[in-house]
This record gives sequence, C-alpha cells and structure tokens, in this order.
Amino acid sequence: MEIVFFLWFVIIIGFAFLRMFLKKRFGINQEEQAGIPVKKFERWNNWLMILAIIVLAVNMQNSLESFFFWIFMIFFVGNATQIFLEWKYLKGSRKYQVSLINSMLGGLAIIIFITVAITQMN
Repeated sequence: MEIVFFLWFVIIIGFAFLRMFLKKRFGINQEEQAGIPVKKFERWNNWLMILAIIVLAVNMQNSLESFFFWIFMIFFVGNATQIFLEWKYLKGSRKYQVSLINSMLGGLAIIIFITVAITQMN
C-alpha cells in the first residue's frame, strides 16, 4: 500500500515538472511578462472545479462509482472549458496547447486511479 501512495506522489510531482517544462517549451513565461492574463483563466477554473467536487462529495456519499464518474465529468468539462476559453480569448497565446496536453495526461491518470480504486474495492 505504501508503494501505491509513493507512486501517486511521484505522478503528481511528475505533472508539476511536465507543466514547468511545457511552459518553458511553449514560451508561456514570456507571455505572462508581456501582460497576457494567462493565470486568470486557470484560477477561475480551478476554484470552480474544487467547489463542484466539494458539493459532489457532500451529496454523493453512498455510491462511490457514481462519485468517480462525476469527478471525471467535472474534470473533463472544466478542462475543456478552460482550453476553449484560452484558445478563444488569449489570441497569440499557445497556453491552450499546454492545457490540452496537461488535461489529457491528467484525465488518463484519473482513469487509471479510478480503475485501480474500483478493482481494490471488489
């Protein structure tokens, strides 16, 4: 069990390093210095997703499978909205490409986590 927690910790740290690498690769730091409001979309999206997950956790305490389904749906809709808004409103920015790559890998990690959790419960 300790190995699983360590593995998830390594995955989370890996996502942080991947995000830093992609921001450097696509030149997002230069965009932030030029005055493009890159972090504004991220903050709003992250707070709304956290709020939705808290409300979901309070309301769905009986069914773990449906809870996991709705967590994935919140993640999918939240990130799709963020990617669309970045693409639409941050003209000249390549931030949406970083968000797209990060969201796909994050979704894959969530699917793997849900699969492992459900097989552990059965």
